[in-house]
Amino acid sequence: MQAGTEPAEVLVLGTFHFHNPGLDAVQFEVPDPLGEKRQAEIAAVVDALADFRPTRVAVEHVPDDEDKLIQRYQNWQADERALGPSETEQLGFRLADRFGHERVWPFDHSATLPFEPLMEYAQSNDPEFVRWFEGSIERRSQEMDRKQQEWSLSRILVHLNCEDVLVDDHAFYLHIARVGAGTTQVGADLLSAWYERNIRMFGNLQAATQPGDRVIVIVGAGHAPILRELIKADAAMTLVEPVEFLPKE
Repeated sequence: MQAGTEPAEVLVLGTFHFHNPGLDAVQFEVPDPLGEKRQAEIAAVVDALADFRPTRVAVEHVPDDEDKLIQRYQNWQADERALGPSETEQLGFRLADRFGHERVWPFDHSATLPFEPLMEYAQSNDPEFVRWFEGSIERRSQEMDRKQQEWSLSRILVHLNCEDVLVDDHAFYLHIARVGAGTTQVGADLLSAWYERNIRMFGNLQAATQPGDRVIVIVGAGHAPILRELIKADAAMTLVEPVEFLPKE
């Protein structure tokens, strides 16, 4: 960062996917984002996050889709389409529009993680890991399914962004590194691919951020621990805690 420039303030909001497209290992039922109850909860979250007064809103889409993303945003602003169910539109579009932004900023990087080689190796050589992995996925799926049915959106988001939950979510990925250690390193390969994706996402975020910006980053909660650490280490950025800008219950 150049001398005399003001670091960007970056708020990383880790979230679940509102329309839960089934791409993640943890599966759960999500209340209809377009239903009356969830719409009221979304409005409350947007109102609270607006206190951050973002100058940019970054969303989990790849830069290759930038033109389509901006067109969808502008078509919604022109009342030519309704908001879709995703967190990108329900949170990102609403926040950007509230502050008169002409666009939102995509920063994702698509990558295919080598889960198949990992599980094939573990099935034959590390059945204890398989039992741990399947048990962890089942437990996390059940817990999130219960929270979706019993908790408000704001309570879920506060939970996902608490330090102990962020640490636990990150530890899940770290546990994978031991599989095949000293031989095939299939676990380390997967963890490396996960880190590489997040580092590339961070690079895209850097490119979309200017000194003095106030950026809200809306991203799947699994990405938040790595992105937070990278932001903390970048002198051009200051990490802002999302819990400070979420509704309190």
